[in-house]
Amino acid sequence: MTSTQPESAAADRAQTFIDWTRINSRALTAGAAVVLIAAAGYWFVLRSKQLKAASAEKALMQAKQSMSAGNLQLAQSDLKNIYAKYGSTGAGVESAMLLAQMDFDAGKYQDGISRLDKVSGSSAASDNESTIKSLIGDGYAQMGKLAEAAKAYQNAATASNFENEKAFNLSKSARAFQAAGDTAEARAIWTGLLNDPKGQSMASEARVRLGELSAAPAKR
Repeated sequence: MTSTQPESAAADRAQTFIDWTRINSRALTAGAAVVLIAAAGYWFVLRSKQLKAASAEKALMQAKQSMSAGNLQLAQSDLKNIYAKYGSTGAGVESAMLLAQMDFDAGKYQDGISRLDKVSGSSAASDNESTIKSLIGDGYAQMGKLAEAAKAYQNAATASNFENEKAFNLSKSARAFQAAGDTAEARAIWTGLLNDPKGQSMASEARVRLGELSAAPAKR
């Protein structure tokens, strides 16, 4: 008698579940449909992004081939099209960086800086943020705006995830500050690089620059 009670209880629970499922079948079907639609939508968006990125990379490769062949006019035209069409991709950001370098080579420094400012901070630029800010510093340096260049190089160092790259950008910042006459800021950066174990890739230059700063007469 006792052994049949658990079996009866189990049967009752099973029947209750069946009844609940029958009553709520429409809701369950609708819920499953919503899940399937959401999954399909996610896949479609993800696939679209992948295809867009692949198309951008292919177009960028063709533009680079034109650059290698010396056809800069065609390369520049292609790069502008890539940025306009695929600006939200990594290839689009790289196109903007190459266009900015072309602007610098043509003496259009502010145009290049403005182009870099537009892509800086975007999600697509996250992997190249340090390089973008360093290029901005190069543009300012070529314009003779050394204080702005120094600050841009500092921003590049802050954005970097690699110690050697960080130290290199800090050294560029220190050189720019020193050339601008801000020896106090330059000395602070060189001293930091010399004493920081993570900045040892630039320690030799830091030692030389600090020696130069100590030997130079104080500016009034």
